[in-house]
Amino acid sequence: MSAHTRVRRGTLIAVTFVSLLAATRPTTGQAPKFVARFAATTAGLNPGTGVALKIDVLRWSTDEEADRLVAAFKEKGAKQWADALQAAPSVGYVWAATSSLGYSVKLTRRVALPDGSSRLILATERPLGSWDRPAWKAVGPLAADYPFSVIEIRVDRRGIGEGKASLAAKLVLDDAMKAPVLEGYATAPVLLTKVSRTEGS
Repeated sequence: MSAHTRVRRGTLIAVTFVSLLAATRPTTGQAPKFVARFAATTAGLNPGTGVALKIDVLRWSTDEEADRLVAAFKEKGAKQWADALQAAPSVGYVWAATSSLGYSVKLTRRVALPDGSSRLILATERPLGSWDRPAWKAVGPLAADYPFSVIEIRVDRRGIGEGKASLAAKLVLDDAMKAPVLEGYATAPVLLTKVSRTEGS
């Protein structure tokens, strides 16, 4: 093995370790600040139903960040979008009670609706439930197989609502939202129940 190959392999291992470390549930140090936090419980999955989730939003993605990811989605398509997500900065995390490793959120978008409710879009660089063995799978004919997850949450003015995800729905681009969203949201199965905002507004 050449010295160049050893250096490249060592660099790859180091990058992988740093990525995993960043997605590990923090135990020490100064507590991070959040713009919003949510709790939820999974449903409609086999396996994976009944798992408690914590969703931490560190900040909302800027329009410029969202535009770059949307452009990558248009150029590369949904299947290759994971590469663009991995290169983007982390703006939040999703934690599942079944794993000490979190899911790094690379896109966060929020739209406030006239009745006081909110529509939220989160994109994680790995599929939800992929740290579990066996990995989570959606039940029913709408199950999708993306190498990442897009989560769409809708909450009322009190922060109570439900969520759906690309584990069980196809994606389309929403230019106004500046994000991929679930196609046919109204008919997609609910995968996140008991969604409640625990911090932020």
